[in-house]
Amino acid sequence: MPGQRQSLDSLDTAQRAVVEALEGPVVIYAGAGSGKTRAITHRIAHGCNQKIYEPQKVLAVTFTTRAADEMALRLSALGIRNVATRTFHSAALRQLKYFWPKAIGGETPKVIENKFKVLSAALEKTSLGNSKSSIREYLSIIESAKTNRLEPDSLTNLDHATAYQAYLDFTNKNNIIDFEDVLLLLVAILEDSEDFADEVHQNYQWLTVDEYQDVNPLQQRLLELWLGENRNICVVGDSAQTIYSFAGASSKPLEDFTKKYEDASVFRLNRNYRSKPEIIEYANKLLVQMPSSSASVGSLMSTKEAGEKVAVLPFVNDSAEADWIAQSIVDLLQGGQKETDIVVLARINSQLELVAAALEERGVDFWLQTGERYSIKNRLEPRITLATIHATKGLEWENVFIMGASDGLLPYVQADSDEEIAEELRLFYVAITRAKEKLFITWARSRDTGGKDRIKSRFLTKIDTDTLTKANDETEFAPSKQRHNYKKELMRCTICDKALVSATEVILQRCKICPSPTPKEYLSAGLEWRSNQAIMDDIPEFLVLSNAALEAFVDALYSAKSEEACILIPGVGVEKCAKYFEELATVLAGVNPAEPKLIDLKP
Repeated sequence: MPGQRQSLDSLDTAQRAVVEALEGPVVIYAGAGSGKTRAITHRIAHGCNQKIYEPQKVLAVTFTTRAADEMALRLSALGIRNVATRTFHSAALRQLKYFWPKAIGGETPKVIENKFKVLSAALEKTSLGNSKSSIREYLSIIESAKTNRLEPDSLTNLDHATAYQAYLDFTNKNNIIDFEDVLLLLVAILEDSEDFADEVHQNYQWLTVDEYQDVNPLQQRLLELWLGENRNICVVGDSAQTIYSFAGASSKPLEDFTKKYEDASVFRLNRNYRSKPEIIEYANKLLVQMPSSSASVGSLMSTKEAGEKVAVLPFVNDSAEADWIAQSIVDLLQGGQKETDIVVLARINSQLELVAAALEERGVDFWLQTGERYSIKNRLEPRITLATIHATKGLEWENVFIMGASDGLLPYVQADSDEEIAEELRLFYVAITRAKEKLFITWARSRDTGGKDRIKSRFLTKIDTDTLTKANDETEFAPSKQRHNYKKELMRCTICDKALVSATEVILQRCKICPSPTPKEYLSAGLEWRSNQAIMDDIPEFLVLSNAALEAFVDALYSAKSEEACILIPGVGVEKCAKYFEELATVLAGVNPAEPKLIDLKP
């Protein structure tokens, strides 16, 4: 077939070897940007074209809907349809809905997406606290217990066991299940019925598993049940990119694959088609810091021409760091870069708040990417991306900013054990390998000027400074009037007339020295409202309103400013004002009903 031959000719030697290994167990150790999706989709297409595979009996599973859709699109472009490309959960849910009436009877329980609300409701009948931090802790424990198939009575911590049991009681009573339950229930059905298991074996005879380093024990058990005695399994992964251990993921099945299948065909893809050689050199310097178990792929080799060196930039505080990043993004946009070519990465969501405020102050639109969901407006609109590193696995951008590269943030302060530190290093490696053209790594010496000192990330101190941009290696950046030359003139404090420098000051329209004209109890009420709103919307609090935008909004409402005036607050705008104006004003009016200043919302 001429088209098929042309398709194979477009592959490199290692990729083509993968494509031509069509039978038996296959393991592919694939480095970042090495074209693994290209290789495995061509492999499936080649197997179908050779009449070795039946498309409708091929199952390709991965961990995100985006990745599953990408595989389907690529297979379609290769002329292959009817292959099932799904996430673990979507594949399992389809099977559960099919087998449930036969195995259990009745309708399949409703699958919930927001476990936070469910657990919060479940805890109301217990003596346990249901603060946001407590609920997050309990949810993490519950998810871990389920992925390891543990019951509440097997947990040694009494509070954890109580929360887990309360959650189970609530979901059972309301006939609802979560995504972990989907896998647990399907595993139980297939374990209990050979007939049902045989039906799966007949339906799916060729199995491909992407991102195999992220599989957890429950998913691994489901894979085993899907396979049965079948040996036609192809797994793809990279131990250096295992970043979900906190959720039960383990690279051990990938590392032990050749022990389980001693005759497995083994391939390594280490030619990077994504990043400039300077970025890959930097990534390789992180790779050598990892335990040998994470070195299944080995060093990467860039196929790109030379570019700019990696820039590692220190700042005096978090505000200066955020301000520089935001202005650098403005500079990139003015230089012709597209919004969709730029991302800011952080270890945790809360780090992104200052950057969000600085971008809002400059009129730059952005969205926050959290896993599969884009939290601001429509993902089709061209916007800057702000994201945690965990949410960007498998993605790439021309220009990448990694902020907060200091000890306590990266590695994160809660990472104590050697295993946890190793995971933080892998997370940093994943962040770096998202970059195609330019990579900026930033860190701040303190949270606030005069605050507790931070030190550069230990991962950076072990890297030869020859890799860095020479001009910026030892330069410390602070807020500067020159950084604001995109405005005709600096705004001034409405109280003391001092020039406003930081994004927060501009949003509040006052300098950090001048106090708020609004009593503290009103801001406290606003903060509580925002917290509740974030829970209802299932988004981080700063995406409802940033701290500065919220305070400015509260100030405006307290001062009886109009809705039109509130729209002009950076970070509020038309949409948020329309959504929150009356609601927040009503909340604030309840703080002190006799207060004459607040806007009267009565018709």
